[in-house]
Amino acid sequence: MNNEHLSQKIIQIYQKYGRDWTELRGDYLYEKVWLDYFLALLPSTDASVLDLGCGSGNPIAAYLIENGCQVTGVDCSAVMLEMAQEFFPEQTWINADMRYFHFDQQFDGILAWDSFFHLKPDDQREMFAQFSVHAKLGAALMFTSGPSHGEAIGDMFGEPLYHASLDAEEYRALLTQYGFDVIKMVAEDPQCTGHTVWLAQKVKN
Repeated sequence: MNNEHLSQKIIQIYQKYGRDWTELRGDYLYEKVWLDYFLALLPSTDASVLDLGCGSGNPIAAYLIENGCQVTGVDCSAVMLEMAQEFFPEQTWINADMRYFHFDQQFDGILAWDSFFHLKPDDQREMFAQFSVHAKLGAALMFTSGPSHGEAIGDMFGEPLYHASLDAEEYRALLTQYGFDVIKMVAEDPQCTGHTVWLAQKVKN
């Protein structure tokens, strides 16, 4: 099975295993240190956050909500969104593809944690226009990637799970092109289960 086909199966896999994955993921917030960096860039009250690939909302959106954020979650998996709606009915949950949606609203923060890296390289490049158009001036942007350019196939309950990454210099160039400054970036952060994390801020339109 080629990578093009595998990349198209991501939504199907999360639809099939959404509840099992949410149970396996649990509530432990290994992302907390990075979420705190992200929160520090947001307004102190009622910050609006666009969570792309939000899943069930647990535990990441839950932590943002606990810290006073108003979350708009976008995910292609209806199963995941059903859980998010059950857990956090006062927030906004939208069944859509992060690559193609459009809101009139701009946000104080945009998050694409463990979701953006399932997109093919060309789709990742095009996402920076999406990030930019939905970000207020001063907004925080945080996403996870791979540590270097390439494609990798993981595993979810025995199913091959597609991941891709650009190289760090291309991410930096795209962020600059679309008006973001890099605030912090760590490749394979040992304090965050080996995640490669980017935190940026919108500094110009």
